[in-house]
Amino acid sequence: MNRRNRLTILLCTWLMLLAGTMSIASAGEKDDIRAVIKAYEKALNASDVEAVLGVYAPDGVFMPSGKPTATGTAGVREAYRGVFRALDLDVVFHFEDIVQRGDLAFVRTTSSGKIVILGKGPIENHTRELFVLRKVDGEWKISRYMFNEPTRPPKKKCDYKS
Repeated sequence: MNRRNRLTILLCTWLMLLAGTMSIASAGEKDDIRAVIKAYEKALNASDVEAVLGVYAPDGVFMPSGKPTATGTAGVREAYRGVFRALDLDVVFHFEDIVQRGDLAFVRTTSSGKIVILGKGPIENHTRELFVLRKVDGEWKISRYMFNEPTRPPKKKCDYKS
Protein backbone atom coordinates (compact mmCIF):
# COMPACT_ATOMS: atom_id res chain seq x y z
CA MET A 1 0.00 0.00 0.00
CA ASN A 2 1.47 3.30 -1.02
CA ARG A 3 1.65 6.41 1.12
CA ARG A 4 -1.26 8.12 -0.66
CA ASN A 5 -3.60 5.16 -0.04
CA ARG A 6 -2.61 5.03 3.63
CA LEU A 7 -3.28 8.76 4.00
CA THR A 8 -6.63 8.38 2.26
CA ILE A 9 -7.64 5.52 4.57
CA LEU A 10 -6.46 7.48 7.61
CA LEU A 11 -8.36 10.57 6.52
CA CYS A 12 -11.56 8.59 5.83
CA THR A 13 -11.30 6.87 9.21
CA TRP A 14 -10.78 10.20 10.95
CA LEU A 15 -13.77 11.75 9.13
CA MET A 16 -16.01 8.81 10.07
CA LEU A 17 -15.01 9.11 13.72
CA LEU A 18 -15.57 12.87 13.63
CA ALA A 19 -18.98 12.46 12.00
CA GLY A 20 -19.97 10.03 14.77
CA THR A 21 -19.24 12.64 17.46
CA MET A 22 -21.18 15.35 15.63
CA SER A 23 -24.51 13.62 15.31
CA ILE A 24 -27.78 15.09 16.48
CA ALA A 25 -28.54 14.22 20.09
CA SER A 26 -29.72 10.67 20.80
CA ALA A 27 -33.26 10.18 22.07
CA GLY A 28 -32.01 9.66 25.65
CA GLU A 29 -29.83 12.77 25.55
CA LYS A 30 -32.68 14.79 24.05
CA ASP A 31 -34.97 13.67 26.87
CA ASP A 32 -32.37 14.73 29.46
CA ILE A 33 -31.89 18.09 27.73
CA ARG A 34 -35.65 18.68 27.49
CA ALA A 35 -35.99 17.84 31.18
CA VAL A 36 -33.56 20.66 32.07
CA ILE A 37 -35.56 23.19 30.05
CA LYS A 38 -38.84 21.95 31.54
CA ALA A 39 -37.33 22.23 35.06
CA TYR A 40 -36.32 25.78 34.19
CA GLU A 41 -39.86 26.48 32.96
CA LYS A 42 -41.27 25.16 36.25
CA ALA A 43 -38.81 27.30 38.26
CA LEU A 44 -39.75 30.42 36.27
CA ASN A 45 -43.46 29.83 36.75
CA ALA A 46 -42.93 29.31 40.49
CA SER A 47 -40.68 32.42 40.78
CA ASP A 48 -38.15 30.12 42.47
CA VAL A 49 -34.66 31.63 42.29
CA GLU A 50 -32.95 28.62 43.89
CA ALA A 51 -34.61 26.20 41.46
CA VAL A 52 -33.46 28.40 38.56
CA LEU A 53 -29.91 28.26 39.91
CA GLY A 54 -30.23 24.47 40.14
CA VAL A 55 -30.43 24.18 36.35
CA TYR A 56 -27.64 26.69 35.61
CA ALA A 57 -23.95 25.83 35.44
CA PRO A 58 -21.87 27.63 38.11
CA ASP A 59 -20.39 29.85 35.40
CA GLY A 60 -23.72 30.25 33.60
CA VAL A 61 -24.61 33.41 31.71
CA PHE A 62 -28.12 34.93 31.50
CA MET A 63 -28.60 37.43 28.65
CA PRO A 64 -32.12 38.88 28.90
CA SER A 65 -33.43 41.06 26.12
CA GLY A 66 -32.81 44.73 26.84
CA LYS A 67 -31.16 44.07 30.21
CA PRO A 68 -27.57 43.65 31.43
CA THR A 69 -25.87 40.29 31.12
CA ALA A 70 -25.63 38.31 34.37
CA THR A 71 -22.62 36.02 34.85
CA GLY A 72 -21.90 33.29 37.39
CA THR A 73 -24.07 32.11 40.25
CA ALA A 74 -24.10 35.44 42.12
CA GLY A 75 -24.93 37.47 39.02
CA VAL A 76 -27.60 35.05 37.82
CA ARG A 77 -29.14 34.92 41.32
CA GLU A 78 -29.41 38.71 41.50
CA ALA A 79 -30.82 38.96 37.97
CA TYR A 80 -33.59 36.44 38.67
CA ARG A 81 -34.40 38.09 41.99
CA GLY A 82 -35.00 41.24 39.96
CA VAL A 83 -37.08 39.36 37.38
CA PHE A 84 -39.31 37.84 40.06
CA ARG A 85 -39.71 41.18 41.88
CA ALA A 86 -41.05 42.68 38.64
CA LEU A 87 -42.87 39.79 36.90
CA ASP A 88 -45.10 36.83 37.54
CA LEU A 89 -44.61 34.30 34.75
CA ASP A 90 -46.89 31.61 33.37
CA VAL A 91 -45.05 30.41 30.28
CA VAL A 92 -44.57 27.20 28.31
CA PHE A 93 -41.49 26.40 26.23
CA HIS A 94 -42.01 24.82 22.80
CA PHE A 95 -38.99 22.96 21.42
CA GLU A 96 -37.92 23.90 17.90
CA ASP A 97 -34.46 22.34 17.69
CA ILE A 98 -32.03 20.35 19.84
CA VAL A 99 -28.49 19.70 18.61
CA GLN A 100 -25.82 18.04 20.74
CA ARG A 101 -22.07 18.11 20.16
CA GLY A 102 -20.28 16.08 22.82
CA ASP A 103 -20.78 17.84 26.16
CA LEU A 104 -22.55 20.84 24.56
CA ALA A 105 -26.14 21.12 23.41
CA PHE A 106 -27.92 23.92 21.58
CA VAL A 107 -31.65 24.28 22.19
CA ARG A 108 -33.88 26.64 20.26
CA THR A 109 -37.34 27.24 21.68
CA THR A 110 -40.28 29.57 21.52
CA SER A 111 -42.45 30.29 24.51
CA SER A 112 -45.99 31.40 24.99
CA GLY A 113 -48.20 32.27 27.91
CA LYS A 114 -48.88 35.23 30.14
CA ILE A 115 -46.56 37.55 31.98
CA VAL A 116 -47.98 39.73 34.73
CA ILE A 117 -46.02 42.92 35.16
CA LEU A 118 -46.48 43.43 38.88
CA GLY A 119 -48.40 46.62 39.58
CA LYS A 120 -49.49 46.98 35.93
CA GLY A 121 -51.21 43.84 34.67
CA PRO A 122 -50.87 40.91 32.27
CA ILE A 123 -49.41 40.80 28.78
CA GLU A 124 -49.21 37.97 26.24
CA ASN A 125 -45.82 36.31 25.93
CA HIS A 126 -44.39 35.35 22.53
CA THR A 127 -40.67 34.88 22.96
CA ARG A 128 -37.91 32.99 21.19
CA GLU A 129 -34.98 31.57 23.12
CA LEU A 130 -31.56 30.08 22.62
CA PHE A 131 -30.10 27.86 25.32
CA VAL A 132 -26.58 26.46 25.33
CA LEU A 133 -26.31 23.56 27.76
CA ARG A 134 -23.12 21.92 28.98
CA LYS A 135 -22.56 18.75 30.93
CA VAL A 136 -21.28 19.51 34.42
CA ASP A 137 -20.36 16.45 36.50
CA GLY A 138 -22.40 14.29 34.11
CA GLU A 139 -25.56 16.45 34.23
CA TRP A 140 -26.86 18.89 31.64
CA LYS A 141 -26.88 22.49 32.90
CA ILE A 142 -27.73 25.82 31.28
CA SER A 143 -24.44 27.44 30.34
CA ARG A 144 -25.81 30.35 28.28
CA TYR A 145 -29.38 31.59 27.87
CA MET A 146 -30.64 34.39 25.67
CA PHE A 147 -34.12 35.43 24.61
CA ASN A 148 -35.88 38.16 22.69
CA GLU A 149 -39.32 39.11 21.50
CA PRO A 150 -39.98 38.89 17.76
CA THR A 151 -41.61 41.93 16.18
CA ARG A 152 -44.75 39.93 15.43
CA PRO A 153 -46.26 36.75 16.92
CA PRO A 154 -44.38 33.66 15.72
CA LYS A 155 -45.65 31.43 12.94
CA LYS A 156 -45.32 27.66 13.02
CA LYS A 157 -42.35 27.76 10.65
CA CYS A 158 -39.92 30.61 10.04
CA ASP A 159 -40.47 32.10 6.58
CA TYR A 160 -37.68 34.74 6.51
CA LYS A 161 -39.88 37.04 4.41
CA SER A 162 -40.55 40.63 5.38
